[in-house]
Amino acid sequence: MEPMERTETKKSNIWVDFLPAIVLTVAGIATLFVYLFVQKQHAIVQFLALAVAPLIALVIPVLNRICKIEIPFALNAAIGVFAFAAIDLGTVLNFYALIPQYDKILHTLFGLLGAFCVFVLLLYGNGENLRPWCFFLLILLCVLGVAALWEIYEFVEGAITHTDPQRWMPDLSTAGDLTVREFFASYHPLRDTMWDIIVAAFGVFAFYLLIFIDKLCGYRVCKRIYAQIKTPRKNTAQSKKNT
Repeated sequence: MEPMERTETKKSNIWVDFLPAIVLTVAGIATLFVYLFVQKQHAIVQFLALAVAPLIALVIPVLNRICKIEIPFALNAAIGVFAFAAIDLGTVLNFYALIPQYDKILHTLFGLLGAFCVFVLLLYGNGENLRPWCFFLLILLCVLGVAALWEIYEFVEGAITHTDPQRWMPDLSTAGDLTVREFFASYHPLRDTMWDIIVAAFGVFAFYLLIFIDKLCGYRVCKRIYAQIKTPRKNTAQSKKNT
C-alpha cells in the first residue's frame, strides 16, 4: 500500500472510530431540547448525565490508540446505542416511568452487550483456543458477575443517598391500603435485584442465539470480528521482524 493510501485509510478510520461519540453528542443536544421543553423542573444531574454519555463512546477509540489495537467498531456502536437508551432516554427523559419494565429491558440489553464485550476480550486473550463450552461459560459467569457488582453499587448508592436507584419503590399514593405483609409480597428490593440479574442472563442467552444463527450462516460476522482483532497484531509482529 502506498503512503498516500495509508494516510487516507487512517483518516477514515479515525472518523469511523469517533462516529458513535459524534452521534451521541448530537443525540444529547436533541435530548436536552426535549428535556427543557417537556420537564418543568430541571436537575443538574440530568445535564451532567448528558455530558457523560458521549464520553462513554470515546473509551474504545482511546484504547485503540493507546494500546495499538483495533477493537471492532460494532462493539463501540453497540455501547453507544446502550448509552443512549440508558442515559438519554432512561435517566434524562425518564423512560423508566413512561414505559413499564424499561429497567428490565435495559438489564437484558446489558446482558447482550456484556456478552459481546467479554467475547471480544476473550479473543484478545486467545480464548479461541479454549473448549467451546468453557469459552461460553466464561462469558456467562463474567456477565453475571458484573451484573451482581452493579446491584451492589445500586444498594450502596441507595444506602448513602437515601434514594431509590433500584427503582423498586412504588408510588405510595397508588399502592392502595396494603398491610406490611401484602406490600412486601408485591414490592421487594430483593425481587428487583434477582430479576435484574436473571434478565441479564437472558441477554447472554440471546447472544448465544445470535452466535448460533451466525454459525448457520458460515460464521460471517464472527470471522469479520476475528479478523479485525487479529490482523493488527500480525501487522505489528511483521513490522517488528522487518525492523
